[in-house]
Amino acid sequence: MNLARLCSVVLDVLFGERHFCPACGRFGSAQAFCGECTARIPKVSSPACRVCGTPLRRRALAGSDAQEAQDAREARHVCTGCRLTRRYFECARAPAIYEGAAREHVHDLKYRARVEIVPALSRTMALCAIRHAMADWCDCVVAVPMHPDKLARRGFNQAELLARAVASLLGAPLIPGALSRREYTGTQTFLDRQNRRGNVLNAFVCDEPAAVAEARILLVDDVLTSGATADGCARALLRSGASGVNVLTFAVSVADMRDWNPM
Repeated sequence: MNLARLCSVVLDVLFGERHFCPACGRFGSAQAFCGECTARIPKVSSPACRVCGTPLRRRALAGSDAQEAQDAREARHVCTGCRLTRRYFECARAPAIYEGAAREHVHDLKYRARVEIVPALSRTMALCAIRHAMADWCDCVVAVPMHPDKLARRGFNQAELLARAVASLLGAPLIPGALSRREYTGTQTFLDRQNRRGNVLNAFVCDEPAAVAEARILLVDDVLTSGATADGCARALLRSGASGVNVLTFAVSVADMRDWNPM
């Protein structure tokens, strides 16, 4: 045992078990990011698309009639992608923008198997769900599935880990194995919106139709990019009788400039 570990054990014995920020290792809570790490996460702020939650950059509309101007502003709170695409989910929300520290956290979980950050990520997501009234709305939680080949290589599905933790925090039942991915589409990172959507819209199937029938589903994943994966999952759930699907992710991508309203 090295000196640092020995000192840690001695301190734990003397003062009780200590907890550390799962991201940076500073003293704090193992269930949440410390203040400094929280401050580094780029937050989603208003205005944002009322459908997919993508932050919008635009000038406030001017108008002589206050109500007319307000209606126009609300209409513009829909991103280009959602105006041009039929959505199967009702709305999607995320607490973070997929940049900087948020991207690092997602990559740490997915590619470096740092599962110790799941409690902190899921806590941030659960608070977002409560803030946007998703917690009271949902009847159950479902994870976005991973193709069996990819799951075998990675060893875990990060969406399922997040979904399980979020469900526990919200006091909602998790339906494990509700969805499966029957087609392997590979990475979507370098595809444009149309190709992403065509790739995944029919890739999912609901394996637990009785469990989701007439239920309001909270669908959980790590990142929302074009929304194609979320639409594919929502479509499968709705076809199996679900009454509605909302989507909760840790981060939302703004890399595709077509998702942003013009200035």
